[in-house]
Amino acid sequence: MVMDNRKNEDNENERNSSIFVTNFQNGEVVNYSLVLIKGIITRGNSNNHDKLLCTITSDGIKSKSQWSVYNGEFKVILELKRGENVIELEYGEQQRKTLLLDYTPRKTNLRVTPIYIICQGHDGCFQSPPDVDNSIESACSRIAIISKLIQSITAEKLFESGVGRKTFQLEHEITLKKPECIIFRSSLNVNKARKMKQAELWTHFGREIMLSDLGSNERKFLGFISCTRFKGTDIDKPMTHDEIVSITEAYAALGGGGLALFGTACLYTWPTCIDEVVPKFLDSTPVNTHRFMDDSGYRGTLGGCFATTLGSVFHELGHTFDLGHTKDGIMGRGFDNIDRVFLVGEKRASLIKDNMNNYNGKPVQHSTVSLQRNISVTMNVAEPLRVLGPRSKTTLGNFASMSKSDIIRRSPNITPITRPSSVYSSITNKLSDSKKNVNRINGNDSIYWTRNCAVLLSYHRWFNNEYGRERQAITRYLKFDKNKMMIISTAGIRIVEVRDESNGMVLDSYEFTNLLPEKRFLVPFTFSPKSKVLTIVVEDDLGNVLKQTFSY
Repeated sequence: MVMDNRKNEDNENERNSSIFVTNFQNGEVVNYSLVLIKGIITRGNSNNHDKLLCTITSDGIKSKSQWSVYNGEFKVILELKRGENVIELEYGEQQRKTLLLDYTPRKTNLRVTPIYIICQGHDGCFQSPPDVDNSIESACSRIAIISKLIQSITAEKLFESGVGRKTFQLEHEITLKKPECIIFRSSLNVNKARKMKQAELWTHFGREIMLSDLGSNERKFLGFISCTRFKGTDIDKPMTHDEIVSITEAYAALGGGGLALFGTACLYTWPTCIDEVVPKFLDSTPVNTHRFMDDSGYRGTLGGCFATTLGSVFHELGHTFDLGHTKDGIMGRGFDNIDRVFLVGEKRASLIKDNMNNYNGKPVQHSTVSLQRNISVTMNVAEPLRVLGPRSKTTLGNFASMSKSDIIRRSPNITPITRPSSVYSSITNKLSDSKKNVNRINGNDSIYWTRNCAVLLSYHRWFNNEYGRERQAITRYLKFDKNKMMIISTAGIRIVEVRDESNGMVLDSYEFTNLLPEKRFLVPFTFSPKSKVLTIVVEDDLGNVLKQTFSY
């Protein structure tokens, strides 16, 4: 009888609760493990000191955590177990909310594989202050966490874009025996690696990975180089990002085709577990700029380094999913503030301006990789769901069949976006200048996919179940007649982009999201590009992608 009374009381509290989850429905199925639960509390204390208590139960095992509430807003980061997860939120004495989420990965062979690359002659320990665990195990823990964070942000931002909560699957979700981060031992000597440029490292590791047992066109690799080393400096004046990079060995922030590659000079600022994510973002400890790399978007803090480098990884991985550059958003300059996705309160108010030409802070720290090959763009799909046509960013599968002379002849075309030459830009209007992006759709964090990126990803092979679509794809083809500027697709066209070949910038895009897509499209010349060399990118209803560079 006492139990029944307690149960009735709990049900009554649930019905009268003023805790509202704004981004998940009760009973929702998600295909990724790390979820960001956002919500509001409509009544109760507003002193911003009380915490929201969260209890998650899976397979009879409970774990508890506490989360900040600011002006009624809360965000909770949780890692789900496979299957059913019961999440109980409590605020104050009588405010309760129960949320049921089911974590079930999609059935697909297409996955993102995080790898930690250890060069020959290197012990695998990344550069860090003496009080930080910089072991191989620690590196893998950090890489595993940020891989899940990016998987989660990808889904959340696509959900906010209105195309559904879609994302990629990670290696360990597809192959259960694989670790969350795979150690890859390279034959490249550490001393040689530290003398190589980004593009050279990308080319070498890409070819080496594809020739190894891991090599597969069903994998996109998220690689981190253990031997990155900031050489240090006695200079007291602030340095530009380019100057900092110039004294950093084995540095990379480069994405394209099947590999996104990064250095590890700021890995020490990353969390090793879920509980550390928010504290790491909030860490205002100044970077020791004499001994360690400051890649913080000129914020000069450890938390800034974590935010900017996480955002950079997010951006570069986007290139492996065939995304080009955009004038704003995640594929533009809008990733430095990625900490805002996970934070509530005053700490979230510090915005770095998201603007291509007048940027108050560190710009995108990346280049895109392209191997230029002139081949016919008319293609019948002989194999299921192959990416069609020539591409500005090659699949790593091409590395396996390329000789050393091919690599030299087709050296990657690096197209970095111009960086500021000085750190003395005015920052007085940062917040007001970014207001146009702050309240976009459901998010108030300034991080978003532009419409063309959201549409391209929503139909992408890596973001959809492939089973059941292969047979359909066998007879499908994409055809682009550059003389008539006509695209023909038997599967139906979902998106057409025209990009500047020199920097991958999307100049114009055309999305077709109706139930029945267009089968033919005549590309209009409504843009005024500075360059006369353009790339046309087309994705069909089945996720096949055609890329063709042409002159006019």
